[in-house]
Amino acid sequence: MKIPSFQGRSDPEAYLEWEKKMEFVFDCYNYSEIKKVKLAVIEFSDYAITWWDQLVINRRRNRERPIDTWEEMKVVMRKRFVPSYYYRELYKKLQGLRQGSRSVEDYYKEMEIAMIRANVEEDREATMARFLLGLNREIHDKVEMQHYVEMEDMVHMAIKVEQQLKRGSGIRSGHNSSSTSWKPSHTKPFDKSQMSKPEPKPVTTSHVPQGKTEASTSRNRDIKCFKCQGRGHIASQCPNRQVMVLRDNGEIVTETRIPTPTKCRHWRMLARRNI
Repeated sequence: MKIPSFQGRSDPEAYLEWEKKMEFVFDCYNYSEIKKVKLAVIEFSDYAITWWDQLVINRRRNRERPIDTWEEMKVVMRKRFVPSYYYRELYKKLQGLRQGSRSVEDYYKEMEIAMIRANVEEDREATMARFLLGLNREIHDKVEMQHYVEMEDMVHMAIKVEQQLKRGSGIRSGHNSSSTSWKPSHTKPFDKSQMSKPEPKPVTTSHVPQGKTEASTSRNRDIKCFKCQGRGHIASQCPNRQVMVLRDNGEIVTETRIPTPTKCRHWRMLARRNI
């Protein structure tokens, strides 16, 4: 059987674990006390072997009796590797221990280890109340409704409730993801012919009263054109391209060419004098 090694780290939990393993080994064999000490020292390494060697030298120098029993060796090693405040920290940890993000099983294991290392001896009902108080609210409310005789029954019920809550949350999340991730298998291609064409705007006609139309036509008849001497239009709107010139003797002369603007004004002035 292999003897566990000890490096002498400044970790009280590591030392307590090594000490417990050594006691398990010693329970398997009928070793004498001095042999237990020697077997434990054989597996010392790193700082532990240096510390033990110096301890033996100091005891010889001070003419003290050598350590020759396992119980005496545990006292000396606990004094060195387990600080005095360690047990106070364990008690404080037990008072404020809560499940939090841990599982029910991990939470119970941590509570049990802390109680064992702190040498806590309490009634079974007190331990059950301590465990129930640290559970998460949704698990605590369901576990509290049942009656328990043993601590293990309460732990198993809490684990079962936790598994049911996980299954319920998994079903809800799966249902939500399936409903949101659904998409149609196919979509119709875009058809430009289905686009709505803009309707033509209706042509609005302005309605002019009949009386106004007749008055405007009567006034147009009185208008006289100075180019063709006709009526119903002005010279700029004259359809006749011939130019008629009224001379001083009253004779009217027509020309086919288009006169310049200067001559037109002159002829208009002559025509106005004769009229």
